[in-house]
Amino acid sequence: MPFLSADTAHLCLRILAAALGGYALCWAIFYLLCSWLPYEKATVWYLTGQLAPLPFVGVLLWAFVSPSAWRALGWPLLWAAAIALVGWLA
Repeated sequence: MPFLSADTAHLCLRILAAALGGYALCWAIFYLLCSWLPYEKATVWYLTGQLAPLPFVGVLLWAFVSPSAWRALGWPLLWAAAIALVGWLA
């Protein structure tokens, strides 16, 4: 008898994708805004705290709407890497 059924494993992977993808996307946006905006880090931190629920909700919705669990994990992490790269280049 397997430890987890296939449906339970996919659900756990989607929950993990929502949590990790949202977290990574929020930090990538924070990194981009810190390097791009001409404000102090405390001001950008406050702004990002106000905007943080938006990527989390978007990634949460994407995690349960996407066709596969791996796609739910891959796309938010790919977006986070791209945004962080733009922040690093700015």
